[in-house]
Amino acid sequence: MKHFPWCRISLMRSAAVALLAGCQSPAPLDPKIGDTGQPLSVVALATDVRRYALDLDIDPQHKFISGSGTTWFELLADSQSVELKLDSRFQINRIEVAGQQASYQRDGGLLTIALPGLYKAGQQVKVQVFYQGQPHIALKAPWSGGFVWAKTPAGDPWIATAVQGEGCDLFWPCKDHFGDKADSMRITLRVPNGLAAATNGVLQHQRTLEDGRTEFDWLLSVPASDYNIALNIGPYVLERFSYQGINGSTIPVEFWALPQHKEAARKLWLDDLQGQIQWYEKTLGPYPWGREKIGFVETPHLGMEHQTINAYGKGYSLDPNGYDWLAQHELAHEWFGNLLTHKTLNHAWLHEGFGLYMQPAYALDKLGEAAYRYQMYKAYLGLKNCDPVVRTGVVTSEQAFNSDIYGKGGWVLHTLRALIGDELFWQASRELLYGTADTATLAYPIAPSYKTTEDFIAIVNRLTGKNYQWLFDVYLYQAELPELVQQLHDGQIHLHWKVPADLPFPMPVPALVNGEPQWLDFSKGDVWLPGDSQLQLDPQMLILRQLPLIGRCDLQANSKISTKV
Repeated sequence: MKHFPWCRISLMRSAAVALLAGCQSPAPLDPKIGDTGQPLSVVALATDVRRYALDLDIDPQHKFISGSGTTWFELLADSQSVELKLDSRFQINRIEVAGQQASYQRDGGLLTIALPGLYKAGQQVKVQVFYQGQPHIALKAPWSGGFVWAKTPAGDPWIATAVQGEGCDLFWPCKDHFGDKADSMRITLRVPNGLAAATNGVLQHQRTLEDGRTEFDWLLSVPASDYNIALNIGPYVLERFSYQGINGSTIPVEFWALPQHKEAARKLWLDDLQGQIQWYEKTLGPYPWGREKIGFVETPHLGMEHQTINAYGKGYSLDPNGYDWLAQHELAHEWFGNLLTHKTLNHAWLHEGFGLYMQPAYALDKLGEAAYRYQMYKAYLGLKNCDPVVRTGVVTSEQAFNSDIYGKGGWVLHTLRALIGDELFWQASRELLYGTADTATLAYPIAPSYKTTEDFIAIVNRLTGKNYQWLFDVYLYQAELPELVQQLHDGQIHLHWKVPADLPFPMPVPALVNGEPQWLDFSKGDVWLPGDSQLQLDPQMLILRQLPLIGRCDLQANSKISTKV
């Protein structure tokens, strides 16, 4: 996604959207809560979140929220306390455990809450935090997240949240770790009359209150990463559709749009989005959340893959490719990100590499080879190769979401597909997602799972009957790209791979030799050809390798330094 200037009126839609946040930077985030998915403490490891409930009053005029967040824990080990996180900006009015006021310790955004005695493994406990305050304002949603307080072109309040990197604790008390998804979540929001509140799951009721507000009550009945919970508030109109899924299920579709974009939202679904869903289902398997909804909501920021309620802020314009790339990318995350979730941040490329690759893959089916190769070429030109795609050790969100997990991750899949063929590639992708390659008739509910890079490698090796560990070791676990070196030696053409750290890399290479297509086999070492051979290496750019089209990382760094000077 393109990075836009922070303190500027956004022109991402037909009319300018004036951001209320202005150019004042909020206080920095507490490091204890400002980066989601970090290693859990001993206290947090002793609990499993079973369900959440969030009950909030939203005050757009004062950019203020108040209410409560409730967590039902199951103890995994004996413990006298539980742990939640909540931004220290908020005032805590009280905390109740099992309906009784409880004592707690607050270390910045870290809440350690005393239980009424020793709770044994297997016991469950309800913890409710009553709080209020002005939440952190997003500097540049969705990349720098938080609350977005905006105005529509007509001057109505327009509010959204996006907290993928920072986590749910920016606006509600939660465990803040994608590795512990609650089984369900209730979200009740009260907003001024004339506004609607759209969020995850299924709307249970909407009612007008005596105090001039409207209450929206939602229930999400499937597990979701807590960073995927999103509040969206505005003068929305709701466009409803239904979709016949590949497994025979009828799935409700909701598009919450600004009033002036009602027809544009309808057209986008009918002309584009339902075709995208059909392709995903045909290629991968059933839309994962068929018992909930296929959801979209118009937002004042560009977009985000909030489960069952994808944020959409691109302005309803199709791309030169003939489809909406933003919607296509965010929809990819309903599979790669929401159905499959990385086990740790180290494996974030499983979300974003697949998410990027789904666009050229879709273009290939929709438009043909030229569109596919155009998109892959653009991705190649953006590679940095400065950091490994898969890092070892503990990583921050900023480290995990470096740009190469998108483009380089997508190129790894591009090369893998060329090596093992379409059938096995998509079979491996479906097994990674669903645990089986026979997906078309899967019935709901479909269980989400946590996966790692090693899980994907194991699937690929099993399906192909070959060991492709060498490919992933070179492409993912270190930064530099391999280089195919061509030299003339003693009247012969000498070809060999130059690989960082001299790692094994028996990568075959497609070539035209004297006009004849063949694959050059490096499995037994270097390749030698007659010196008078007419040679064209990898004419379709199937193999990820270092080419002079992009600079090496050290040269990029030197270039940046000289530019600053």
